[in-house]
Amino acid sequence: MKLPPMQALRSFEVVARLSSVTRAAEELCVTHSAVSHQIRKLEEWLGISLVERIGRGIRLTEAGDRYKTSICGAFEKINAETQLLKRHAAPSMVRVSCLPMFAVAWLMPRMYDFWAKFPDVHVAIQYDRSSIALDPLSVDVAIRHGNPAEFPDFIAAPLLEGTAVPVASPHYLQRMNYRSPADFSRLNLLHDQDKRYWGLWFTKALDEVRIPAGQAELGQVFSDGNLTLAACLAGEGVALLPKSVILSQLRAKTLVSLSITAIEDEISYILLTPKRRSISQGALCFAHWIQSLPGTTKIGVPGT
Repeated sequence: MKLPPMQALRSFEVVARLSSVTRAAEELCVTHSAVSHQIRKLEEWLGISLVERIGRGIRLTEAGDRYKTSICGAFEKINAETQLLKRHAAPSMVRVSCLPMFAVAWLMPRMYDFWAKFPDVHVAIQYDRSSIALDPLSVDVAIRHGNPAEFPDFIAAPLLEGTAVPVASPHYLQRMNYRSPADFSRLNLLHDQDKRYWGLWFTKALDEVRIPAGQAELGQVFSDGNLTLAACLAGEGVALLPKSVILSQLRAKTLVSLSITAIEDEISYILLTPKRRSISQGALCFAHWIQSLPGTTKIGVPGT
């Protein structure tokens, strides 16, 4: 079986379908002259004229019109069979590494939107503590709270602000008979591993909150933000949590903010992709999707 050059056939199919060399060039992402060259190449191979110019446009010859029916039909069948095979092929898998609180409080309530838009992209979400080193070969996308310089093997883009505010559950505040910041000294403080933040917050909120010396160091300590959030939701005390991450809980009033005073954290949540290898189309879809969500920083997917 001897067939014409495939590139020439493809060019003719698009020109015949769109009735325009210019539009065909746009669809094929090539120049106008490149498409014209492929059409001439096909005509020379067949020994017959397929396209003729009419003013600034083109039209198919009688032979070209007959050929269009067969060629366009063949490409339609190829496309249909290709899509069918792709649906039955192994699904695209994107490995996403997140901090525990970010995964539970922010990402999971929004994943329904991603799965609705990209049903063929499968996401494997794993959460790791920030102290665990990231392996660029084992993840496709990662979200961390930190400085981009801490991740030399990744390209970073800002995702969410890290500003933290004091929050508690309404039933805890009711149980503690909390009425105003003057009652703060009665509240149980919840800490993650870094206990400095409450001290920083009390220093900043000195005009509205007074507590006994040393109280900022007291309270329960949890190994990660997700446990701190869970304890806060369960009514165990008040926690300093990133407002951007717990926005859904604040809107649902499962948590309430106790003060407008916030810790302006210079460190933000960042989106990371491996620096020394290309990422899959599925990972690219995920990265574009997460940065399109309300409240995120619109700077662009790292590495694209």
